Amino acid sequence: MNFEIANTTVLLWDMFYLGNPHRHMYKDIKHLPHIYAQAWPYFLTLLVLENGLRLWQRKEILRLNDSITSMSHAILQECAKLFYRGSEHCLYFWIYNNYKICELPWNSVAFWYFSAIAVDFCYYWMHRASHEIHIFWAQHQVHHSSEEFNVTVGIRQSVFQSLVGIVCYAPLALFVPPVLLLVHQQLSLLYQIWIHTETITTIGPLDYILNTPAYHRVHHGSNLYCLDKNYGGVLIIWDRIFGTFQDFYPDKPITYGLVYQKNAFNPLSLQFFYNLNLYYKWNSMKGWKNKLRSVIKGPSWIPGLSWTGHDGRRASVAGRRKKYDVKISYALKSYLLVHFIAVVNGYFTLTTIPRSEINITCLAISMFYVVWSLTSIGLMFEKSSWSTCFECSRCLTIFVHLIYLEPQPFLSALTVVVYQSLMGTSVVVWAVLCLMR
Repeated sequence: MNFEIANTTVLLWDMFYLGNPHRHMYKDIKHLPHIYAQAWPYFLTLLVLENGLRLWQRKEILRLNDSITSMSHAILQECAKLFYRGSEHCLYFWIYNNYKICELPWNSVAFWYFSAIAVDFCYYWMHRASHEIHIFWAQHQVHHSSEEFNVTVGIRQSVFQSLVGIVCYAPLALFVPPVLLLVHQQLSLLYQIWIHTETITTIGPLDYILNTPAYHRVHHGSNLYCLDKNYGGVLIIWDRIFGTFQDFYPDKPITYGLVYQKNAFNPLSLQFFYNLNLYYKWNSMKGWKNKLRSVIKGPSWIPGLSWTGHDGRRASVAGRRKKYDVKISYALKSYLLVHFIAVVNGYFTLTTIPRSEINITCLAISMFYVVWSLTSIGLMFEKSSWSTCFECSRCLTIFVHLIYLEPQPFLSALTVVVYQSLMGTSVVVWAVLCLMR
């Protein structure tokens, strides 16, 4: 990717909006880079720093299965965006182009910071809606599905998450240029990656203004006092103003994950399973009004209760006995790590190709292989009964594709050879293992 590792230091400053705002001022969308997708050195830096701090604090380092699952969700979301092609912002563009009250300057430092605050304010309401509107929660729950709390969870997102905020950000289109919305949305996401960690408890007096790891730990908790709290993105002041703030108590252990936890490492299953819960609740309601309310009111709502339900009737998790962690051999872990790196490399190689140079068929096939690979890796982490056949067929299909079909134009000859060797060797290994059973 066209992103130097040296820029990681700059991004670390930008994360707190302490960098030069002129670096992120663009006249139009055509010149706007995909900051979030290009920030992988920044993410890896945080990942290494967090693990170092965890070792120093005598805590366990990140689990491979959970971390790869989180990163798989990030790739799935970016794959979905390749097909959205910006459609999630169509309403915003339409309002701005037809109904904007005034055209404010895109290159004003003062307005740049004002836009940052306005976008963060709308993010608060978008995030709150993602928890308090059942159909939105059915998508957002992916972000809360990990039983861990670390920087990889920060990129565990729903493929439909970007579609949720369409209405919440729409009012800004009356005066904020689309390019500024997109810039601040990406910078906000970068900020929120670092607050997914247990290694930092306070940032001093800034705790009163900024969202912090401690406050966000509360947000990710399934304990009763943690539910529906601390929705802020960069700023925590919105929660203080609108009554959703909950302080962090070191003496109260937090249990992470969903109240009704889904035990899985298969990213596709985690992405979509909750939609069945939404359907079952809809189906159980009598009368079309209650059916509609079951979709637009909170996940804990039932007839006769307030929008978000009542704490006395909401489930809580005081502490799970044991986290979901299927034991597999170190050899298999190494194998899955290598294949995951191969998937990531293939995905990033694809994203560097200009849209005009890759047809929709090639894009669809590539994305299919990415999704297939991530699903297979998840199933193997779960030791699913049919994961061996699933993985063997995946490696065989990709191997045959690379050998007998026309090579993909975005892969170099060396890359093709490496992938052929990896997939061919994997097929032989799984075939032998199947015969030995």
